[in-house]
Amino acid sequence: MACDEKKLAQPEPECPEGCCTGDEILCISIPCPVTIVLLGLELTLELPCIRLTSGTPLSASQTDAILQQLTKVIGSLAVNLTQ
Repeated sequence: MACDEKKLAQPEPECPEGCCTGDEILCISIPCPVTIVLLGLELTLELPCIRLTSGTPLSASQTDAILQQLTKVIGSLAVNLTQ
């Protein structure tokens, strides 16, 4: 069955609100399960909250270092997804 057909056949579950508050260094919240097909296996990913925070304010150089690393990771993911 195609994804569009499944979507029409099943009622959408109600999702809770995400956990991100906006003051984190990085916050990823996927409050509803996401279906992923990997090597023909249908998997369900549930990721309520991943947070990266700091107990003290970050300096400009620390912020730049984090942004550089995140840029590398995101760029690498994008390249790997398109290959």
